[in-house]
Amino acid sequence: MLGEQWANSGGPASRRRTERVLATLLRDGAGPLRLPRVIRAGLHFGDRDPLGAVLEALARTGLDDAELLRARYDAPATPLLVRVVPDARWGVQVAHGKDDSILQQALLLGLCTAFQYDPARPVLWTRASLTRRVELYEPAGFYA
Repeated sequence: MLGEQWANSGGPASRRRTERVLATLLRDGAGPLRLPRVIRAGLHFGDRDPLGAVLEALARTGLDDAELLRARYDAPATPLLVRVVPDARWGVQVAHGKDDSILQQALLLGLCTAFQYDPARPVLWTRASLTRRVELYEPAGFYA
């Protein structure tokens, strides 16, 4: 996080000091506090309706229930923290992607809220969830 923090040192204004602090927990570094990134997920739909595009891909694979994707694709088995990444340049292009790539990303997105990935929740596809681009982080490095 980048930012400027102000603190009152208890003295007159002539003793004011500015310190720029640069730090992030969202990295793979070897620092004492870290949240290593596990995976990224995202889909680019262009002009297509997100829900319709994913349901069409599901139908082309012969499946009629998003829950069946759990047996087809590997997904993290433990809860993870989610960071929504605005304006991300990565992700599967639905117009050019294969159904397997699209559905694997859709499974991950359907198991995410804006803050948490939960493998125990039902796969929920909404336009909001399908259009997020997210990074999933392992919280053990922070809470351990």
